[in-house]
Amino acid sequence: MASPPASGTSPTDSPANSPANSPSTSLSFTSWNNDKPTTIVLLHGGFTCHLEFALVLPHLSDFHILLPDLPLHSASRHITPGTTDKSAWHVAQLIRSHAHGGKAHVVGVSMGGYIGQCLALDQPDLVLSLFVTGAAPLVGKRLFMARWTSVTYYSMRMMLHWLPDWVFRYQNSSLGLRVSDELVAAMRDNITWPVVQDMFTWILSFTLDDVRKLKVRTLSVAGAKGDDVPMIERTAEALRNRRTAQGEAWPEDGSGAVVLREATHAWDLQFPELFAQGVLAWVKGEKLPNEFERL
Repeated sequence: MASPPASGTSPTDSPANSPANSPSTSLSFTSWNNDKPTTIVLLHGGFTCHLEFALVLPHLSDFHILLPDLPLHSASRHITPGTTDKSAWHVAQLIRSHAHGGKAHVVGVSMGGYIGQCLALDQPDLVLSLFVTGAAPLVGKRLFMARWTSVTYYSMRMMLHWLPDWVFRYQNSSLGLRVSDELVAAMRDNITWPVVQDMFTWILSFTLDDVRKLKVRTLSVAGAKGDDVPMIERTAEALRNRRTAQGEAWPEDGSGAVVLREATHAWDLQFPELFAQGVLAWVKGEKLPNEFERL
């Protein structure tokens, strides 16, 4: 069972005389299992918040966990802009200031997965390993939707604000997603135009060439019932074809991509225990659960 969290926005948490780390500009976060030596940072998806991992957290009790709200979301809503690169910068500050040893395993879902990859591209020295899901480069209809941000905005507004509550709950239930009342309330508050405007700019420019530039041990995951499986196959190939700075083949470290055939996009809310098992196996360098199909 996870130990009680320590909150992360008080002045005592931040280095003195450092505006970038002051309570007004630092990510709001909770810190769990502070007695454990190795840190995992969990990065939530767009429109959600740290509550996305409520059912995952109890299964990660062997690790120190940093659980932030990302810029423009929930308790970090005051932090702007909410762009991927700026969000990655804030996560970097969180790791430097609060991760044990100043480094962390980074786990990201959807928007959080892109932020994790942006962080790993810019500051790989902070990232012990990277586990991302639903965060492959966008092509086809997904790329189209990301370009037309107003469609995403109004679709989310319609689902969570304009339609009867039972419609959203029925949709989640049909997908097997376990979404708490608290998370639904947070999502309603987090559907804002600035979030949609800021979220997609970096993601639109993220390609397989960027995947090949990742210099950390990386696992990219797709849920077959919600993500782009052909693109995750191409992502697997890109990770296998990485080169070192000296132009040599990237050393075999287990990096690659996997697909979960029964999983949807936000499968951390669908199979939270399996999600935690996958994360633990990855950060420990152990065999992934059988449901993780290597590509």
